[in-house]
Amino acid sequence: MKRPIAITILATTMLGMSLVLICDRILNFYIYQLLENNVPLVDSNSINLQLVSNIAFLSFSIVPILLAIGLWYLKSWARFLSICLFSSVMFPAIAASLNLISPPSASKLLEIPMVFDDVLSVDAAMPASRLITLNPYIALGSAIALIILLVPAIARAFQYRQSSGNPED
Repeated sequence: MKRPIAITILATTMLGMSLVLICDRILNFYIYQLLENNVPLVDSNSINLQLVSNIAFLSFSIVPILLAIGLWYLKSWARFLSICLFSSVMFPAIAASLNLISPPSASKLLEIPMVFDDVLSVDAAMPASRLITLNPYIALGSAIALIILLVPAIARAFQYRQSSGNPED
């Protein structure tokens, strides 16, 4: 059975967005190191929060790459985990977009220096961070991905692939 075009588009998009996130984190890390070259990456008395933040973002960026590969090969585990991933991203983004939950105040964010540098911009002139501004788009993209993954015809493609013993499928 051929891979549904919606799965091809979703897997390609997931792969592309993950690569953009990885490149952004690497670029951000190098810019930070150039600007703050006197701050050691690892010190016996302190933890560099910029390093921890970049490691966390890079780790999170690798998960969709693995899921995209699994979706490309129509693996049912990748479909299940992708549904979990997009649900865990979509529902908080919807809640934040509808102001059902509120982000931390700028003064609280300033207490955590440079952890989420560009993502959680705390410029006093800009009342909302970039992440908060992107919440409706994150919610919409995740909803579209969930609809694709939950369409019964696409779900059958994953079941057919798993039950078939023919390697040419």
